[in-house]
Amino acid sequence: MNILIIGRGRVGSALRRSLGSNGQHEVVTAGRRWKPSLVQHADAVVLAVSDDSLEMVAEKVAPNLRSSATVLHCAGARGVDELRSCEAQGAAVGVLHPLVSFASTRSNPNLRGMTFTVNGSRRAIAMGRRIARACGARSIVAQTGDVRYHAAAALTANGAAALAFVSVGVLEGLGFDKRAAERAIGGLLQSVGENVQSLGVPGALTGPIARGDAGTVANHRKALRRASRDTLSAYDALVPVIVKCAQASGLSRSKASKILRTTKA
Repeated sequence: MNILIIGRGRVGSALRRSLGSNGQHEVVTAGRRWKPSLVQHADAVVLAVSDDSLEMVAEKVAPNLRSSATVLHCAGARGVDELRSCEAQGAAVGVLHPLVSFASTRSNPNLRGMTFTVNGSRRAIAMGRRIARACGARSIVAQTGDVRYHAAAALTANGAAALAFVSVGVLEGLGFDKRAAERAIGGLLQSVGENVQSLGVPGALTGPIARGDAGTVANHRKALRRASRDTLSAYDALVPVIVKCAQASGLSRSKASKILRTTKA
């Protein structure tokens, strides 16, 4: 199968590396300019471009598509409307959104074991599943056009990175070398991710709130107040969410209330 990836940014680079290492398919990447022949020979065209340019790029691709081709985009906040020009040419259109954090073109994340959300026509979904499988990833069919989907992904990916920023700062204040602190917190986040995958939620929750230990939570707050107001604010903002998760795991109402009262002190 011939796969053309348009976009050499973070997502396109990771897909190219993952599909290329598989060896099952012929994979070509293109940047802002491409030869029409690349599109004409492609069984699948993957648009790994910015959300704002998606419709424009699709319109440029459309005239050279074969009717048997499939066009997929990787924008988690969009549906298939941006690909109407390609659909008008007879191509199958859909979404192939990797639920993966792409932070750099220099260090591509490993897509094996990750989840791709696919959507669109039946033919597009089948192609999306095939590409995900070639990357060693799982696939799930869902509506990516619903803003709640993208918000959930952003909350985890961006929220985790922001919390790591706060925690690394605290460790630096204790004398940690910055890079050592980043590796330590990164490893901790990795273990949380593994627990979520293997144990689910709320099973992956650990720590004082899960145990109903209001005293430790109060001590945390005292220590973080000395560290910085922003750090304490981040901690306090998360406590109610963690309490809800703990309650789903069996934390009693009385212990939950006691913990919540500590954030008012």
